[in-house]
Amino acid sequence: MPTDHAQPPYRLTAATPRPHHDTTALVDHQLAAWLKAEGHDEPPPREHGAPPERLRLGDRVLLDRDGGPLPGRGPGARYSRRRLRTPALNGIDQLTLTLASEDADGPTRLRVEAEYLPAGPAPTGHGRVPVPEVVRRLLPLLDATEGPVPLAVAPRLLGPADLDGLIDELCDPERQLPTVVASVPPAVPIEQWQELVLGPLLRQLPGLASMYVLGHNALPRFNLAMEYHKVYGGAVRTFLPDVDPASRADAARHPVLPRQRIDENLRRAAALLAREPRRVAAELAPPAPLDAVPALWLPPEARKAPERPAHPAVRLERCRLRIEPPRPPRRPHCGTGPASFGELVDRFGEFPLLEFTGDSKETLALDGQADGPGWARLTWDGLTALQEYADAAVRGEAGGDFKQWCEHTPPGCHRFPPRKAVRGESRTVASHGKWKRQRMLPVPAVVDSSCRAFMGAHLRIGGGGTAPRVHYLDDCSGSGRIYVGYIGLHLTNTRTN
Repeated sequence: MPTDHAQPPYRLTAATPRPHHDTTALVDHQLAAWLKAEGHDEPPPREHGAPPERLRLGDRVLLDRDGGPLPGRGPGARYSRRRLRTPALNGIDQLTLTLASEDADGPTRLRVEAEYLPAGPAPTGHGRVPVPEVVRRLLPLLDATEGPVPLAVAPRLLGPADLDGLIDELCDPERQLPTVVASVPPAVPIEQWQELVLGPLLRQLPGLASMYVLGHNALPRFNLAMEYHKVYGGAVRTFLPDVDPASRADAARHPVLPRQRIDENLRRAAALLAREPRRVAAELAPPAPLDAVPALWLPPEARKAPERPAHPAVRLERCRLRIEPPRPPRRPHCGTGPASFGELVDRFGEFPLLEFTGDSKETLALDGQADGPGWARLTWDGLTALQEYADAAVRGEAGGDFKQWCEHTPPGCHRFPPRKAVRGESRTVASHGKWKRQRMLPVPAVVDSSCRAFMGAHLRIGGGGTAPRVHYLDDCSGSGRIYVGYIGLHLTNTRTN
């Protein structure tokens, strides 16, 4: 079945006592260090007061940077934002770091969002978006908290003298994030249990919860104080906000992960343990001043990132396609649609953000079909909607993928039926050798060095098993274009075979 939803995001909201300038410098330094470690280019320092910009740091690696005064706040209020997009299997990994402060010398609020944006059917093994490596690098440096909850990379080992502080945190009405408390089996050394079990078990929690390990001497005293909310025997308990220690009924709200479940499958247990903290963190409303940060907007000249240097002879030899210099985006022709596919091909230049990379012979052959004129007009309608979507997407204002655009078409834009906009092929088609090869369609080398990309996303033109399809690759977040790799009769699948 096609994949209709992106993978669950990772979201961190925190405060640091560091001022805005220092926090931004730390973020930029750690982001550059991670990019270098991954083999990408390091971004140059950003000058104070520089306009919004887009940098290309590798093959399909884009970094957007903006910042400035915080609208509607005090004279010293500022924000900074970094949005990094890197290629992933059948899509893009997007990491957004946003910083905001009310005062240049005061504390800074930080929000980190990591998500997977599928370009087609996401592979079964992609799974949950992991904790970004940048978060693991930043948390030890920021003294980060969310309300009374300290956010650390590793759990803190507690002794009996630390229990009052833990119980105060659990009962604090200001706490909005979960607190995870782990026990250690009585006969197991704490260091051994931390290394072999708790390390991998808690790996997906940094930034989403505070984490504690009860020492052997602290465990019985904790269970005595929290009579209805005990944890023991190697189990781990997730305490959600608003704990009532005196209520037996309240205990059921705070899930326990028993040792048996952990021993059965440690990896699955880690995913299960992270489920509630990730949900709570994702639903947390952005606090002031983060709530005042404007939407990311890049001027037209910045949307097309400069290409990295490449030897022109090598590029021409490997791939004849190229990306032309960017034109000022304009609305597509709103008059009468083409009467034939021949006319449609000739007028494709009216869609400045769409690039036809396919074989026009397949397209022109549609004029020999009885329904050709009607198909050509419907194809034009779909391309018109794609162009309008692309114009919004390169500004970061589309609000989702093309199907979501069709489901919630903005006023004044051309509407294309949502049922005719398909996000991707079925897993059967995507994994079938011959059928998948048919959908590996031409793209410029700047999009993929092989000059081919799987285009599972398509538009349905007409009904029936052989009615035309328009296959495309949405690369608005990369090169700022949509590549149409095929316009022709339905490619082979389970129904046409």
